Amino acid sequence: MSRLDLVLPALRGALSLVSPCDCAGCGLGDRELCEDCARRLCPRVAEGALPDGTPLRTALVYDGVVRDVLIAYKEQGRLRLGRRFGPALAAALDAWPGVPLLLVPSSAAGRRRRGYEPVELIARAAARPFCRPGLRLRRATGVQKGRTRAERALARHGSMRASRRLSGITVVVVDDVSTTGATLAEAVRAARAAGAEVVGACAVAAVPLAVRRSAAPATAALASSLNVDGQSGE
Repeated sequence: MSRLDLVLPALRGALSLVSPCDCAGCGLGDRELCEDCARRLCPRVAEGALPDGTPLRTALVYDGVVRDVLIAYKEQGRLRLGRRFGPALAAALDAWPGVPLLLVPSSAAGRRRRGYEPVELIARAAARPFCRPGLRLRRATGVQKGRTRAERALARHGSMRASRRLSGITVVVVDDVSTTGATLAEAVRAARAAGAEVVGACAVAAVPLAVRRSAAPATAALASSLNVDGQSGE
């Protein structure tokens, strides 16, 4: 046993007295994220396309530990967990090296509730530049859960506006969670309407039903009828 193996448990114990927390993935005590759950955040990049043909890449499947850690990060105020998703997002973005990111914004209610933008913190952890000013919401779209794919698309259409400063700039649109594609599709539409050149879309995680994987674990294809829609935290 190394000296580090002896010291780490003592450090965790001291930290738990100051800032107690359990593993966001499995509930194991006195650590932000245990080693087993951290391994489950290793990227499993999947590829597909939005309905308009825009290339789409996702880093993780939104299920199990991934879902639980994202919820803890976004809804329980555990901001430090955001950096854990940086490597996964970076892996999904490696198809577009150096291209700035255009981040999907949270709703006004989400920003007030959290006090931060979840996608922005993950983008920073991925060490990728992002556009500012970028996208903003023109109107609320209501709760998406329970709506059909077509209903989500209709509700989202026209809900975003992009800064005119994006005109002529090449970007990749990024969101945190995707389920039907409506949010990413609307973000892409708004960006192109402002004159941006959108070369791709990316999400940190996609819901399981959206994914059809090949035998290779590192890279997979999303179904042609991809279910990808994130509400950037809602």
